[in-house]
Amino acid sequence: QVCHASRPTMAARRPKYAHLNDHPPPLREPSIPLKEVALAGGLFLIGTTFLTIGIHCFFTSSFMESIPLVMLGALTFIPGVYHCFLFFMILRKVPGYTVDMIPKFD
Repeated sequence: QVCHASRPTMAARRPKYAHLNDHPPPLREPSIPLKEVALAGGLFLIGTTFLTIGIHCFFTSSFMESIPLVMLGALTFIPGVYHCFLFFMILRKVPGYTVDMIPKFD
């Protein structure tokens, strides 16, 4: 009788250089860009203010006087809310949201 030592199958074996594309985790978390946080918060507050004034002007004065305020409010509110949402998700460490998603203003 011949005794065969059990060999791992080809699927169980890991190729010799399979670990070359593995990257170690970063030593520290990337810093939160404070300028971009301030810009997003500013856009959000300015947009909210203009939208509120525009809606108030719509109900008290006329539709034509409220159009510029509502348009300016929408142009600043939408990007402000989007970037504030991104920062909120990054701070909560939700998978798929990274600091790399934020555009840098140098």
